[in-house]
Amino acid sequence: MPSWSRRVGWTLVLFIVWILFAQSFHWQSLITGILVAFLVAMFNDDLLLSLSNDLHIDRRSLFPWLVFFYWLIIDICKAAWGVAVVACAWRMDLKPQFVVHPIKLDETTMRVVLANSITLTPGTLTVEAPQSGAFVVHALNDAAAAGLTDWHIENRLVAIERRCC
Repeated sequence: MPSWSRRVGWTLVLFIVWILFAQSFHWQSLITGILVAFLVAMFNDDLLLSLSNDLHIDRRSLFPWLVFFYWLIIDICKAAWGVAVVACAWRMDLKPQFVVHPIKLDETTMRVVLANSITLTPGTLTVEAPQSGAFVVHALNDAAAAGLTDWHIENRLVAIERRCC
């Protein structure tokens, strides 16, 4: 994707976020939003992801990515409920531990997505995510640590990586 089309795409995404936060369709708010979105996209062009090159999102892989995010949100909600149950229990079942979790992904961007997915899931935190090798993950208890083995979210990322890369 050429740089100008990436800038335009991110400008539109940032403008939509602006509208959602501003909650106003007044012309001054819209003009300010489009200007700010354009300036952010222009000055941060080297930092913005290219959806097709970095995350490999195209027509073929759009549906698997949507399914991935759907299941990630469900897992985040289930894990949040589990942490809330542990926190509200009279006898907390806390056994904090570090787990060395082998990773099946090769590509750096996919490894970053997995590390962030682990961190977003309550009860787990990615402590170390090297470019190759295993992750070091802090787990709140045995259930959170056991949930990492053969996690279906990681398997979905592996399937996306195999399809696209």
